[in-house]
Amino acid sequence: MGLIDRLLGRAAAEPAAVEVAPPTATPRFLPVGFDADLIGLYAGWPNSRLGEKVGTAARCLQLVAQQLAAMPLRFRGNYQPMWVANPDPAWFPNGIEDALFAAFTNLYGVGDAFLLVTDRYDTGYARAWTVLDSRQVTVESDGRTGRRYRVKDVQLDPDDVLQITRNPTGALRGTSALEGYASNVVGAFAAEKFSADFFTGGGVPWAVLQPARRLSEEQARELQGQWSARAGVRGGAPAVIPPDVKFEQFAYSPRDLLLLESREWDAKQIAAAYGVPAFMLNMDQGGGLNYSNPTMLFDTWWRTELYPTGRRFEQALSSWLPRGSWVEFDPGAILRPDLKAMVDAWTELLDHGAVTVDELRAAVLDLPPLSEGEALELLDEPPGSHQPGDADPPPLAAVPESGVA
Repeated sequence: MGLIDRLLGRAAAEPAAVEVAPPTATPRFLPVGFDADLIGLYAGWPNSRLGEKVGTAARCLQLVAQQLAAMPLRFRGNYQPMWVANPDPAWFPNGIEDALFAAFTNLYGVGDAFLLVTDRYDTGYARAWTVLDSRQVTVESDGRTGRRYRVKDVQLDPDDVLQITRNPTGALRGTSALEGYASNVVGAFAAEKFSADFFTGGGVPWAVLQPARRLSEEQARELQGQWSARAGVRGGAPAVIPPDVKFEQFAYSPRDLLLLESREWDAKQIAAAYGVPAFMLNMDQGGGLNYSNPTMLFDTWWRTELYPTGRRFEQALSSWLPRGSWVEFDPGAILRPDLKAMVDAWTELLDHGAVTVDELRAAVLDLPPLSEGEALELLDEPPGSHQPGDADPPPLAAVPESGVA
């Protein structure tokens, strides 16, 4: 059963207590020459499928969503609720990562992420929640108690809805990351369509054969066929043409025809909209950043874009927990330095007595403590390796559970 069916089922059991105004009508006209695929770029039209139309936008949206969702969500407190591991096993069976990926995709792609509580503990705190499609959510204000939320014809309980806005300015809805870069997105979309039409339509010829006299259509096709046939067999030798036919090569290049520089500029602007470093899209970094290494650029991406967004989610999700409990993202996996740097840092700490060998093994090499490692080595001895007089290996039940990987 889908989410809308589940909501409709709940709505049938719990009738709406508030009269809901009809949804805002879609604009009756579009600007001249405007492509309907780009309708969601402008305020009040939250139905954009733009991320699926422009390759750079789709890739940037995936990068920011998967990078944020890949950070482990840590619970701090006494009693961890079920949703920290998996908020909606029916809709997101792979765990919290998929749910967060959907939430971040809605946040950047539409401007808001809407999380809906689907189950509660006896204490009233959230036990499970799911992610709504932000394009189907209507937000209204009644002027008294705050905001009202609706999905299609289903009125939602405001206490069950958590709205996280990309750019909270006090408005009812946020804006997508691309709304301020509409001209670049339109340019990128038009350039990609032109490139596709250029190749599927045969492209623009790079040269022409210009006869001195007027030819019929059949004669022109015959001359063109002779040129193509001879070009395939002459093996790079110079062409020989009749004296009444002139060969003229065009001055422009395929690079100019495909508008590559303009397309690269638009791609970089779209990447800037999402805060994604250009090198992650296989593009050169412009300006003074040419001499920055990827580690520095990634650290800048984390500090300026990923951390503020993740922090906003941490605070919002923590509002569903009792006082003294909270959740936070662990950026250790994505900010982990290279192995040599970690070895040097931890070795220095070990030399000063700040950490133990077992702590170093766990943090740097992901190995168990030495005592457990020795027990596992005894268990892994091949048959016949135990010599008379050797101490008997410990039984399997004596090995701590934490030592079995």
